[in-house]
Amino acid sequence: MSISDFFYNKMLSVLNEREQSGAIPTPATNEPIEKSDGELFTFVVFGDPQVSNYMFARECCFYGACKDIKNQAEPIDALLVAGDVTENGLKCEFRMVSHILNGISDKVSNIFLIPGNHDIRLRSYKKQLKRFCNAVSSIKNGVVPNGTNYHFSVDFPSCKFIMMGADRASFEAAHISREQLDWLDREIGLAEKENKPAFVFNHQTLKKVHGLPDVWQSNDNWRGSVGRQSELLKRVFENHSNVIFVTGHLHMGVWEKTFEDFGKYKCLSIPTVGAGNHGEFSHDSQGYVISVFEDKIIARARLFSQGKFVDETIPNAKIELKKI
Repeated sequence: MSISDFFYNKMLSVLNEREQSGAIPTPATNEPIEKSDGELFTFVVFGDPQVSNYMFARECCFYGACKDIKNQAEPIDALLVAGDVTENGLKCEFRMVSHILNGISDKVSNIFLIPGNHDIRLRSYKKQLKRFCNAVSSIKNGVVPNGTNYHFSVDFPSCKFIMMGADRASFEAAHISREQLDWLDREIGLAEKENKPAFVFNHQTLKKVHGLPDVWQSNDNWRGSVGRQSELLKRVFENHSNVIFVTGHLHMGVWEKTFEDFGKYKCLSIPTVGAGNHGEFSHDSQGYVISVFEDKIIARARLFSQGKFVDETIPNAKIELKKI
C-alpha cells in the first residue's frame, strides 16, 4: 500500500465512522434549494473546503454541506468550489474531494473546481496542474481545465462562467499573467455582446475590498488579495458591465462587506465550507445559492450543513442585482 493510499483509507474511515456515529450534522429538508418561477439558471458556490489528510473535521464539514445538495429533488445547474479545495494539494486529499463530489454528481449538472494557493504552492506548477486536472476528470460531471493552464470559460444560455487561476505557484498571492488578463478581457467582452452576466471566479480577490487588509491582520495592503496584478485586474473589470467577481480565501462568514458594488462590476466574497469562518457570523458550511433571471441575479447565503438559508436580518444574506 502506498502512503497516499494509507492516508486516503484513513480519511475515508474517519468520515464513515463520524457519519455512523451522528457526528456529521444531517441537513434539514424543509427548505430545499429549488428553482422559482422565471429562474433561468441556479448554481451553488462555496469556498475553501481545504480537505486535509490530518484535519479530519474539514472533510466532514464539506461532506455535510454536500448532503444538503444531495437532498434536492431536481439537479441544480452547477456547483463551483472557489479554491483551496485541499489543504496541501496531496493526491489523497484530491481523491477524497472526488469521492465526496461523486456522491452528489446526480444532483449537479456541472461541477467546477478552481485552484487556490493551498492547492498549488508546494510542488512544481506543471505537476500540480496535472494532478488538479486528473482530480477534476475523476468527478462525474466535473468540468476539466484544458491541461495547459487553469483558466477557461463555459457559456451557458443565460450567463457565462469564467474560471481564473494563478499562472505560477506562489505561497499566498496569485500571479496573473498579461496573457491571462488579455484573455479575460476578451471573454468578458464576448459575454457583454450577448448581454449575459459574466461570473468571474478566482480564489483571491482584489486589494482593499471585503475588509482587506484588516481582515487578513496585515499591514501590507496586498495580502489576502491577488497581489501585484490587482490593479490590472480591476482595470479589466472597469472596461465592462455585468461582471460579478466571485472569490474565496478570506474565511469570513457572511457580513456587511461580503458584497461590494463598484457599478460595472461587483465583488462577492464566499465563506468557507470546510475550514472555520471568522467574524460575528462564524457558522461552518456557509456559501451562496445564486439564481439568474432574465433581468436580475439573486444571491442567497446558505448554511449548507443545516439545510437552510441565512436569516435575512444578517447583512448580505440576500443580494439582488439588476442587470445593467
